[in-house]
Amino acid sequence: MMSDGTRRRRRPGPAPAHTLTRFVGRESETSDLAQLVSRSRLVTLVGAPGAGKTRLAAETSPLLAESFRDGVRPVALATVWAPGDVLTGIAAALGVRADDQESLLDALLAVLRPARTLLVLDNCEHVIGPVSTLVERILGAAPRVRVLATSRVPLGVPGEHLHRVGPLDRSEAYELFVDRARLVTDLDLDQVGASWVHRLCDLLDGLPLALELAARQTRVLSLPDLAERLDRELARTDDPGSPGPGRPTMEATLAGSCRMLSPAQNELFDQLSVFSGDFDVPAVEAVAAGLEDVVWEVGTLVDHSLLWTRSTGSGSLRCRMLEPIRQYAAARLAARGGADRVRERHARYFLAAARTASRGLMDVDGHHRYAALRSMETNVLAAVAWARRVDPDLALQLLTCLSGYWEHRGHVLEAWTRLEELLEDGSVSVRTRADALVALAQLSYRREQYRLAQRCTQELIPLMQELGDHDGLARGLRARAQACMAAGDHDAALASARGSVPAFRETEDRLGEAWSLTSLGACLIAAGRLEEGLEADLASWKILQAEPEAPTVARSTHVGLAFAYANLGDTAAHRRHLTASIEALQQVGALEGDSEWLWGAVSLAHDEGRWASALRMAALARAKGRRGSGLMPFAREFCDRATDDAERRVGAERAADLAEQGARMTTEQALDEALGRPEADASPLTPREREVARLTGQGLSNAEIAEQLVLSRRTVETHQDHIRQKLGLATRYEVMAWAMSGSV
Repeated sequence: MMSDGTRRRRRPGPAPAHTLTRFVGRESETSDLAQLVSRSRLVTLVGAPGAGKTRLAAETSPLLAESFRDGVRPVALATVWAPGDVLTGIAAALGVRADDQESLLDALLAVLRPARTLLVLDNCEHVIGPVSTLVERILGAAPRVRVLATSRVPLGVPGEHLHRVGPLDRSEAYELFVDRARLVTDLDLDQVGASWVHRLCDLLDGLPLALELAARQTRVLSLPDLAERLDRELARTDDPGSPGPGRPTMEATLAGSCRMLSPAQNELFDQLSVFSGDFDVPAVEAVAAGLEDVVWEVGTLVDHSLLWTRSTGSGSLRCRMLEPIRQYAAARLAARGGADRVRERHARYFLAAARTASRGLMDVDGHHRYAALRSMETNVLAAVAWARRVDPDLALQLLTCLSGYWEHRGHVLEAWTRLEELLEDGSVSVRTRADALVALAQLSYRREQYRLAQRCTQELIPLMQELGDHDGLARGLRARAQACMAAGDHDAALASARGSVPAFRETEDRLGEAWSLTSLGACLIAAGRLEEGLEADLASWKILQAEPEAPTVARSTHVGLAFAYANLGDTAAHRRHLTASIEALQQVGALEGDSEWLWGAVSLAHDEGRWASALRMAALARAKGRRGSGLMPFAREFCDRATDDAERRVGAERAADLAEQGARMTTEQALDEALGRPEADASPLTPREREVARLTGQGLSNAEIAEQLVLSRRTVETHQDHIRQKLGLATRYEVMAWAMSGSV
């Protein structure tokens, strides 16, 4: 969870990609809605599918930004597949993580309690129960938080103010239709043409998304032909029992668009409903089996506005279905039959993609693999939600692939909880269970649940032996060494570490061998065998120098070397290897989720006499570490001693101020602080107070100090009071001890 000190104003999130078109109509409604939010703590935009609820919320949010010190925070719930993931989704959008001392809900409420922010919860209707419960808890616990929600149905929370998002008025509907039609065709309207547009707007009840979809059809249909086609479709869908206003016009518009597609394109449209959030063409090719030219067919769906696309910074193309359209396609897929076959292809594709990306996180292009996992995360979770019901083994495989990525991002507790829950299912295979246990052992270590990590490794090593998996056995031994070392079982740790090194050597995995040597070095240092630990770390570094770049392994080796040299008092080598570990983390984009480099920087700053820097970085490291640090206990003890000494040197009052500053630092600021050049920090004492403290350390009485400094005794006593207050000391004797330590 973020500490209070890390909370800072955040900018509102970006509007959805499909809002690149001009916002037509509702200008006065956005102003009225902004006023309503300023008066009401919970406002829900309620309306039919395609009424424009999401767009209205996105256009109103910037008008509210200045009223909320901690920002407007959009939370997209359309991609949340399981009710239990509502809390996780909202917490992730706010960057909130829990530690072992509190639940994720408690962590979220702790962050929101003092915050002045607006939560924009979009597409709540499919998870209305958990959203309502959570919103009620948030509003009760956080008096300055407000919520703007979009949903087809009210949340039902006490104090909820409903804003009905109705159709556009006749002139606004006309303007929207013409604007969108002119994006695809040269629409030159005379009086007759204008009357046809008005007729179309009336047929579609001024529903914005229906108007946009119909306008796109003017590329191939005349206005009279389009009106005739819509008349026929409305006759088919005009069911008095249809749920909610606007639904017949929406379904009629979509049905009209689909009738312009070939049978293969219609089938593709339905199949694409299994995707969650963004996806690319290779994913479509894997899921939509049997199509000869997927690119052409996808292009046709884009032309009919049934699919939206956007280009990424890397030049790749991402596709997305708007939620009302996706739900319509999903209903058609269910009616068509065979949805499970499509979902299985979807799950198998993302399992293969996630497995490939997760295995490359330690490579030099690890940041690209990380970005790939991030882009597929919502689809993997959608596949997990389906597979839990029909194939728990597949669900666990999918989650295991994401475990390293989640650890990378600092989502340690959430990853651990998901894996642990699925591991309780006795139907998973030995292979899947063994791989999941490796991940769970690492996550347990990061949570500082060392005995649990030991139990995981105790189970997984026999499983790897049963499978004849030599690489898995080597990884299991390394994980066991790490867990035993942290738990204080040094003999078992050394035995496991020494077993993992030759195990990797036998599989000719030189990077694995280097990583195991680093683990061996940590185990030796923890056991008090500093020189031997340094030798193991240097052996690891020698291997890395002869192998292709592997930043993740190099980072661990450099961290080990930095701590070894810190313990030996070699500050120059400490700085050199800390810098190298930071560079390795930057290569894979992992600085944000890692706190070990910060603790290494704390000890370096202390050794260089940069007390303020040490205390600022320690505060930030603690804030990050609450999300799961995995800092080795011997390293923690070393850093705690450095921090305690720095606090004593600057005094309690200034130490508290520095901690508050540090907890608010950005990663970029921490980098500047970590690698700042050595220079002594200013004392919290004035020059006269330093003189008084120095003479106190020499054993002089207040009267003697007064005589030597030509001051009154009362003035010296006042200086003594200020010194004790600034340094957080209780007695004159503590001041004497502080001064004698050389801190003046």
